[in-house]
Amino acid sequence: MTEKRTSDRVWQSDDLARLYLDNIRGAIPLAAEQIDVMLRLIGTRSEPVRRFMDLGCGDGVLGLAMLGDYPEAQGVFVDFSDSMLDACRTRLAERGAQAVVQEIDYGQASWLGTVRPHGPYDAIVSGYSIHHQPDERKRELYGEIHDLLAPGGWFVHVEHCAPESAVAHRLFEETFIDNIQALLVREGRPSDRDEIRRKFVDRVDKQANILRPVNVQCDWLCEIGFEEVDCFLKIHELAVFGGRRRFDF
Repeated sequence: MTEKRTSDRVWQSDDLARLYLDNIRGAIPLAAEQIDVMLRLIGTRSEPVRRFMDLGCGDGVLGLAMLGDYPEAQGVFVDFSDSMLDACRTRLAERGAQAVVQEIDYGQASWLGTVRPHGPYDAIVSGYSIHHQPDERKRELYGEIHDLLAPGGWFVHVEHCAPESAVAHRLFEETFIDNIQALLVREGRPSDRDEIRRKFVDRVDKQANILRPVNVQCDWLCEIGFEEVDCFLKIHELAVFGGRRRFDF
């Protein structure tokens, strides 16, 4: 476990954070559709969101979408990468006290003491972050998320999951490589596809990935006590899944 926890520190690299923000995030397959599904799920609530958390927020793309739908809400944006948080603060500069940005390593259970005072949360969202945690910590974290939610609160997870077939993995890589090439062309930075493939396949952050199938993780959520658990969108290795904390009666 120590080796795996150490490996995710690659995301504290300024170079890797910039590579992700400049070349990868804009090429994520069905990225807009993932956010749309996230917002539609949370929109099934009978009450508007007052408090939410963007866990492993990066530059805050999911949380900003939440603020777009819930302009009166307060958002807590959590990450442990200085570079990601700097980008997040820049994007949230006009939000003032409405957006709380905190440098926190949620890989340690002590993170709860910092975020709990801002809750309970009507929604907790996370994008492409938790898969860096060992399985034991993933399950613990899902339980902690459940406890941080208000009754009826949603946890929506936009995540990289393990494929269950070789063809799914191949399609994931080919689709991502195509999207990266298209992004570079749109931005006037054309690049050779073979070179894009080499960099994508040999990317340094792969060592930090600890992927599990989406159905396995949905089972974990059910065991913890979430309801309405499902995978609501999936393309190859990318999935939007989650569940709702039960109402207290």
